[in-house]
Amino acid sequence: MMNRFVLLGFVLLCVIAQGLLRHLGLPAWMIPQSVAVCVVFLAFYDRSALGAVMAFTAGLMLDLSSATLLGPWAGACVLVFAALAFLSQRLFVESVVVAMLVTALTAVVVGCVYILLALKYQAISGADVIMLVGQAIASALSAPLLIGIMRRLYRRPSVVALRRGSVTSAI
Repeated sequence: MMNRFVLLGFVLLCVIAQGLLRHLGLPAWMIPQSVAVCVVFLAFYDRSALGAVMAFTAGLMLDLSSATLLGPWAGACVLVFAALAFLSQRLFVESVVVAMLVTALTAVVVGCVYILLALKYQAISGADVIMLVGQAIASALSAPLLIGIMRRLYRRPSVVALRRGSVTSAI
């Protein structure tokens, strides 16, 4: 349980880093969607109801930091989490290339769902498409680093390996 709180703390740091990059003047299309990377990680490594709650909480953190409506990012994150959790049983999740491709696709889908939910009366413009594609590329490039960090932070209890010193021998 404590690992999940540590992972949510990391998500909060990612949201803060996104805001800092935006305030430092970096163009929006160059800022990676680190929350999308976190949702990909959760869908690959924690396919449970608590994983869905964590994806919702990650989106909610992004909603609170964006100062727009409360809920579009959270809804987009849960929708993508559900789709990826279903597909992750059929993907080789340890591959860096798969993680990068899935992260790029996730960043585009999360951005599109957010635009559809938050700006339902506004048409998607060319600038929105450029921003989504740029964020997808930036997210894909940052995915191996962020997933590696999250993998170290989120170690699930596994079966204890039987080693030579752990088994009493009769010989």
